Amino acid sequence: MMKRNDLKPFILLSLLPLIYLSTQLSIALWMGLIYSVLTLVVIGLGILIDKYLNGRIRIYTYLILMAAIITITMTILTAYVEINQWIGIYVALTLFLIPTLKEQKEPISVWNQLFMLGVSLLTLILIGLFREVLSTGAINLFESNIQIFDGKYAITFFKDNSGGFILAGFIFAFIQVIPFQREVRNDVV
Repeated sequence: MMKRNDLKPFILLSLLPLIYLSTQLSIALWMGLIYSVLTLVVIGLGILIDKYLNGRIRIYTYLILMAAIITITMTILTAYVEINQWIGIYVALTLFLIPTLKEQKEPISVWNQLFMLGVSLLTLILIGLFREVLSTGAINLFESNIQIFDGKYAITFFKDNSGGFILAGFIFAFIQVIPFQREVRNDVV
């Protein structure tokens, strides 16, 4: 079974497309919610697909399943919520990573996939929060506005896409330092 420390690259790769859109905390929360629900659906249906199908048919079934889920989700969301037109592409990119995770030599357990989802969600929310606070000096969540510092001291560079990726690099470096699993110490004597 794959160790949790080996999951870090997958967590980071699954978030890269969504960093482009998470410029505010509220957007990061919405995208995190959408990403979490879709990932849980894909993981659940993926268990059924893995149980009954194998080989190339399994991968084609994954692709058709995810395309259908993303199309249905985007249709429902555009009917009720005004969203960025590119969110479908970025959600698709992140969800298409799930079948590639299943092609590893060591299978990833459902608990590890849920752990990856939780860490990805938390990281996405942190990136959205830091980008909003550092670029505006305030947190605008739904109808409330919390001023943290004067906007003239804000670093507006973080509102841009490149600033988001630089901030994500710092957060990803911090994640790399955190051990997700305790390592057993061996005696050298």
